[in-house]
Amino acid sequence: MESAKQVEFKVAPEEKVKKKPSFLKPWLGLKYLFKKPVTIKIPYEQTQIAEKYRGFHTLNWKTCIGCNMCGQICPARAIEMTWIEGEKRAHPKIDYGRCTFCQFCVDVCPTNALGYVENYLLTTEWKEEELELFDWVPLPEEKVRKFKDYRHPLAKIEHLEDGRVRYILRDGEAIEFRILGYGLKPPAKPKPPEEKEAKEEKKAE
Repeated sequence: MESAKQVEFKVAPEEKVKKKPSFLKPWLGLKYLFKKPVTIKIPYEQTQIAEKYRGFHTLNWKTCIGCNMCGQICPARAIEMTWIEGEKRAHPKIDYGRCTFCQFCVDVCPTNALGYVENYLLTTEWKEEELELFDWVPLPEEKVRKFKDYRHPLAKIEHLEDGRVRYILRDGEAIEFRILGYGLKPPAKPKPPEEKEAKEEKKAE
């Protein structure tokens, strides 16, 4: 085998590399005081976005069948199926820390239960009560469009003694639920203890 060729290079002397101090350059930044900033103050200012921009998700609980197609196609593994007390099927829970907003989940949904709105702002003032607003996707699309601000659709969140959570919307409507558990695949629906005992007796016979 041929030996690798060695490339010769010259090292610049230290006096050429070392920059000389300048008394004028620190003052050059003063010119930016008279220019408009490139950035905006989010969330207090919003930039105009294109129509059909892929933003936050909406979920219609009535048409969701809990098939987990959205969770299976999600490339970022940002969707988990969660059981909620009082619901017949598991519903998707979206982690926006992982979501890439590709909306594959919306395209693959067989009943069009998952949708999206143009709002994409995730910024808050780092308050505990505001961070809780992103725990779930409880609102259908028409509710989000009504409030026109996905960050603050709720007026109040109440944690009840029995583990339930009550979401009180700004229009006065209240939604109560209790999260029972979640996983990458839809978990089996919790069964009453009587049915479990009956199955154990049949196996024993």
